[in-house]
Amino acid sequence: MRIARREFPLLMLVILLFTMLSACGDPTATTAPIVGTTATTTNTATSAATTAALSTSPLKLTFSTWGNDAQNKIYQDLAVKFKEKYPNITVDVQAIPFADYSQKLSIVMASKTAPDVAWVVERSVPQLIEANQLVDISSLKNDSSYNFGDIIPATLAMFKKGEQVYGIPFSTPPMILFYNKNLFKEKGLKTPTELYKEGNWTYDEFQKAAKAITDPSKGVYGVKMLRDWKNWIDPLLPIVWSYGADVFNTDTTSFALNTPEGQKALQLYNDLIFKDQSHPKPGDQLTFETGKLGMYTDRYSNVAKTRAVKDFEWDIAPMPKGPAGAATSLGLAGYAVIQGTKYPAESLEWLKFISGKDGMSATSAYFVPPRESVLRSDVFLKAAPQPSPESIQMAVLDQMKGARYNPGHKNWAKVDAAVLTQMDRLYTQSVSVKDALAMMEKEVNPLLK
Repeated sequence: MRIARREFPLLMLVILLFTMLSACGDPTATTAPIVGTTATTTNTATSAATTAALSTSPLKLTFSTWGNDAQNKIYQDLAVKFKEKYPNITVDVQAIPFADYSQKLSIVMASKTAPDVAWVVERSVPQLIEANQLVDISSLKNDSSYNFGDIIPATLAMFKKGEQVYGIPFSTPPMILFYNKNLFKEKGLKTPTELYKEGNWTYDEFQKAAKAITDPSKGVYGVKMLRDWKNWIDPLLPIVWSYGADVFNTDTTSFALNTPEGQKALQLYNDLIFKDQSHPKPGDQLTFETGKLGMYTDRYSNVAKTRAVKDFEWDIAPMPKGPAGAATSLGLAGYAVIQGTKYPAESLEWLKFISGKDGMSATSAYFVPPRESVLRSDVFLKAAPQPSPESIQMAVLDQMKGARYNPGHKNWAKVDAAVLTQMDRLYTQSVSVKDALAMMEKEVNPLLK
């Protein structure tokens, strides 16, 4: 950074140099912002100030996730390494169940007790940015030690507003299919992988396999499509898109699911539960790890739990194709520094640590990394014996090329609640699919405009 021009008076130059040296000598100096919150803050100045402003006094950062034990153990290990680099900084990893995460994060933000750094889910990001609840971390773009350019540009779109950046993605997992190979063998069925390689892996075959595997006397179901009964968008989007429908129009100004194609997609889901009875009933918490589910759809990150399975053989496969072709959704979870943190410089340093190449290499055992250098490496493909590199390539990497991100909206919390109310009515069979969609459209449209 150029400090002075030749035409500056000598006295002004001396004063300016003295001021800068004083700030560098004091680790608690706050003569310049650490993380720019306005467009006028230059990235170069911010990056230069970050290291100088790190406190030398003992402090504790809180870092919230919705991860499971295996995932959080990685962050706890990273926190130990971070403390070796910065002995005065302790990072407390706090886990919140996903079903309650967004609501609890909103509550603690409102009460000024939010974590310093947090996981944020893609559909909530526009709302968080609009409410000025995330810190601008644009300084990372010009931080040579960080290699911002290694991050796949498309994964950053949700976290950007103009030239400002409000988060760094750490996982871009597609929705995939986990399946129990033993249950398919018992029924003499071709596996989803075999059908996919033949070009015959369709929702018709998916539905047939689910019915064939279901055995009520043993408590075995052919399929379960969701981890959390409050989360409707993740399990439904791949079906909806495969049937040629969508949840919102292109610019998310109107609800688009109430169409013949949307009705067929939601009807399939409804039939699996209530007509075929090959899907557990609403509220059932049966998990894939019990061995009583033939198929289970979830994000690739669920592999963190599945790798612990020892009682049966399993594998992963792409989602089936529907009348409009194959489709899957990409989840997008990111790290963000929360507005109001007492430790903006230290929080940014922790975010840099876990989202840099080494940090993403450590978390790639469970998350699909958005850093190109990690995504295409053996660190990701050979992170564990299962799934095999071939299965990961087929079910994850190959599907990402044509996948789409879940839509978000600045009014997402209300949209989500409105749709979920009608899904609950569908789950109690008090309305038809057609009537549920009509009511969704009526209640959601005013929230989008």
